Amino acid sequence: MNRTIAVGVEGNVFRAQVYCPICTHTVDAAVIHSGKRNIVKPGQKCARCSASLDAGYIMHLDRAA
Repeated sequence: MNRTIAVGVEGNVFRAQVYCPICTHTVDAAVIHSGKRNIVKPGQKCARCSASLDAGYIMHLDRAA
């Protein structure tokens, strides 16, 4: 089953700290909130090593309830 995510929706995009698995640092990235899940917005690059952040872990997300 393939899941599609509406990337163009600006109301569900937040800034967060994302862990880069290549350089082992946390960098700022855009995160999409869809339903109960938060995922890293596809196509972003790490600011330190230019690796893809698609497989990165979300470490800290500031969002009010």
